[in-house]
Amino acid sequence: MTLKPQFNPNATAATAEPSADVLPPSVDVRQMSLFGAGWTVGSLKYLAESGAATLTYYETTGWRGVMSTTEASPRSDLFPALPGTVFPLYHVLADVGEFAGGEILPSISSEPLRVEGLALSLNNRLRIIVANLSEHRQRVTLHPLPPHVVGKQLRWETVEAATHTPESFRTEPGERLEAPDGTLTIDLPPYAVARLDATRERAQT
Repeated sequence: MTLKPQFNPNATAATAEPSADVLPPSVDVRQMSLFGAGWTVGSLKYLAESGAATLTYYETTGWRGVMSTTEASPRSDLFPALPGTVFPLYHVLADVGEFAGGEILPSISSEPLRVEGLALSLNNRLRIIVANLSEHRQRVTLHPLPPHVVGKQLRWETVEAATHTPESFRTEPGERLEAPDGTLTIDLPPYAVARLDATRERAQT
């Protein structure tokens, strides 16, 4: 899965070589953006809920990857990725990877072109990843949820720490949120991605 096709089968000799003033046709500058993280959330949701058994996303490093290389971008003027940093979509894949072997829970958004989410369950743990796909702040209500939730957002204010020191960002404690009636409302800034974690009560036998 990539933001742009990896190659153009219809390219002619005249169009196969990209101009020196533009990125290669398979490279999308949004790879290193918050939008790329939100797009990945929506893609994972629909493909996983449709029953896809295996998904492969992006490359490992470089401008088609989940992180930059240790060297400067080949076109830092057009793709200004800093050496040694990860892209925001790295955290989406890491969040999902921590629930490997778990279950995809069906979820529905009332405005799927604006906000989309992915729900995961592993043992008694619940994780919901919600992405604002728009350039406007969105107020999102989620339900049903356990009464106690821990939330963390990937947004403009936190993206520098998330991309420069990803492991520290991931281990920082999130914000404790309360959903006493099973309903929680959060504000998502433009293109922000929220991760919500909770513990589900085990069924009584």
